[in-house]
Amino acid sequence: MEFEKQDIITLSDNQEYVVVSKIIYNNEYYIYLVDIHDNNNLKFAKLQNTNSVFVLDSNKNEELIKKLIPLFYDESKNDIKTGE
Repeated sequence: MEFEKQDIITLSDNQEYVVVSKIIYNNEYYIYLVDIHDNNNLKFAKLQNTNSVFVLDSNKNEELIKKLIPLFYDESKNDIKTGE
């Protein structure tokens, strides 16, 4: 399964998340996830292949996440402009 925006996936914590945004950074795909039952529960993850998600640790991957957040923001602005 390939993950796309608006897909709902279940992670290893048994919570369901919606894919809010998907970007490419340094030739790798990353997704921004929001728990569908608790909007305060956010995750950033790297797609390792078409059916594997590696959730980024906010402590270990802090610098990477800081670089990704503006890219997710820009992608979201594009979605709003195009009505997606």
